Amino acid sequence: MALFSPITHLFATPYQREMSAALSARSVPVTLRAPVRARRSVRRGAVVRAAAEEEAEDKPPPGCTRYTINILRPLGLVLEEKKEGGIYVGEIVEDGNAAKTGLVNVGDELIATSGVVFNSTTDYGGVSVKTGEETVRLPVRTERFDTVMAAIASNPSQRTVALEFQKCM
Repeated sequence: MALFSPITHLFATPYQREMSAALSARSVPVTLRAPVRARRSVRRGAVVRAAAEEEAEDKPPPGCTRYTINILRPLGLVLEEKKEGGIYVGEIVEDGNAAKTGLVNVGDELIATSGVVFNSTTDYGGVSVKTGEETVRLPVRTERFDTVMAAIASNPSQRTVALEFQKCM
């Protein structure tokens, strides 16, 4: 299963082609689901309340703080999956992009990442080309490790990747 159509593959960077081949070989699902922000309702007030409830559930526990970094790839850090669930920073590469921020520490938990999704397809003479590129925030707590890595890899190399971490004292 190729992740890029023949036309898109021509315009992909070498890194994207390499990731596409690696992910295809491992049969990793790379379809990202846009997070559900609020339940739809006819009444506007109900949507606002649903969004406020979601924000309240997403607050850090006592003694923990959250921060977001925006860095280019390569990230300069090693992400690992805990046995009980969750993704955390296992190692920081010296002089890497993450280390240059001065914010990331070993043990910090990854809460969310940015990912690029395509929301429409256009047909050009029998060749389908994905269009409507959109950057979304993907909460990672309930996602598989491979899905999170695919979301990070979906960000074009010339754009920054948004990573939201939680640090507990």
